[in-house]
Amino acid sequence: MWFKLLIFAIAGVALYRFFGGKVPFLDTEEKELKEEHDDFGKIEATSSCVVCGTYVTEEDALIYKKRTYCSTECLEKEK
Repeated sequence: MWFKLLIFAIAGVALYRFFGGKVPFLDTEEKELKEEHDDFGKIEATSSCVVCGTYVTEEDALIYKKRTYCSTECLEKEK
């Protein structure tokens, strides 16, 4: 009796997942992968280097005296 119930429960969960249902304790990997790819395609603010004109993201840029530089080499050239 319990064995039949277990088989029907497993078959029910399998059908539910087959038709797109999400089971929280089984689908944690998909959620983690989705969170990783959420940043893809976002537009980041960029600035051009004062010395060489290379565009760099504001996160990677070096800002010294309100001027943007792409690397320490360009910063040293300007001084």
